[in-house]
Amino acid sequence: MYEMDFPEYGQQCELVTPWRGYHRGTIVGRIAKGFIVQFSSGAEIEVCDDEIEFD
Repeated sequence: MYEMDFPEYGQQCELVTPWRGYHRGTIVGRIAKGFIVQFSSGAEIEVCDDEIEFD
């Protein structure tokens, strides 16, 4: 499981390198190495802090 109570929760972000055609997502979790990003399809991926940019 991952942390869900932190300041970035719910923020939109842009992936530096698109993943399967997705380049924008929503921060839904915090992990030791970065964040969990969720896309409009419902897919979630783990990303490091330097792999995303916040709006």
